[in-house]
Amino acid sequence: MKKKNPQHRWVSLWRHFYDREKTVDELTTSMIRWQEKWNWDLMKINPPACYHALDWGAEYEFFADPSREPELRRPVITTAGDVRNISVLDPREGALGEQLQVIRNLRQHFGNELPIVETIFSPIEIAHRLMNSREDFDSLRKNSPQETHNLLETIYKTFLDFSMRCLDAGANGVFFATKWASSDLMSWSEYEEFGKRYELPVLNALQDRDALVILHVCGERTYLDRMLDYPADIFSYDFFADGAPDPAEIGKFVLGGIDPQRLVSNPDSVIEDCKRFASIDKWLIGPSCVITQDATDEAINKVTRASGRAS
Repeated sequence: MKKKNPQHRWVSLWRHFYDREKTVDELTTSMIRWQEKWNWDLMKINPPACYHALDWGAEYEFFADPSREPELRRPVITTAGDVRNISVLDPREGALGEQLQVIRNLRQHFGNELPIVETIFSPIEIAHRLMNSREDFDSLRKNSPQETHNLLETIYKTFLDFSMRCLDAGANGVFFATKWASSDLMSWSEYEEFGKRYELPVLNALQDRDALVILHVCGERTYLDRMLDYPADIFSYDFFADGAPDPAEIGKFVLGGIDPQRLVSNPDSVIEDCKRFASIDKWLIGPSCVITQDATDEAINKVTRASGRAS
């Protein structure tokens, strides 16, 4: 599937349906209903974040509550020695294979015109989901750096293969996300060693396939300004976060500007933001992260009207 670059100001909001994401049919149906309701210019597939870790044996509990994210019940890695049990996966099987089927289902349903991207986390972002916490990963990288590199290499090889198969299944590209690229969590040199080193092989391979790459750098005090040379078409981030660069000064396509919390509490302020960002030629309208289930249809309609689109 060929890359689709923005030919106009894309508008796309996305959210989780935690009670309807566990199976192929549930996730497919949730994505179709959301897209057909709002006719977004871009579909970001929003699977449960834990899909990245399930095939390595991480056990998560899913809930019937639409506002409750799946919770880890049994991690795969609790000691450095556990890393040797993590091997490269065949992405055609298990939870990864199910994601490929979701992509095929959505492409078959919508045809070739709608740009569709799969959400894939950076290897460093996936690594801590095999453990109890980010703190556990931080301890591993500080105390057992070689085991950490072995783990990250296994993850990147798996998800490089998976990324290519997403394109073969019908995705136009990838929404590639990390929360680790922040000075709150590590220095830039540490991120280069444990983050960038394993991200670029995936992103370069996607670029070689002429895939659409959206790089999402989440959080405050990020290293986004040092990542603008990444092979990405669109840079997604929280415009309002502490330390965030001015989207008008990026000089590349930027995706964001919709504060999920204020979309619920004060949607009129979000409309004012839209008016302010409208002068940025390469601004694409999207959320800082994901919008919540509390966002009303009325508020979402206000955003679509402010963008100049019919709702």
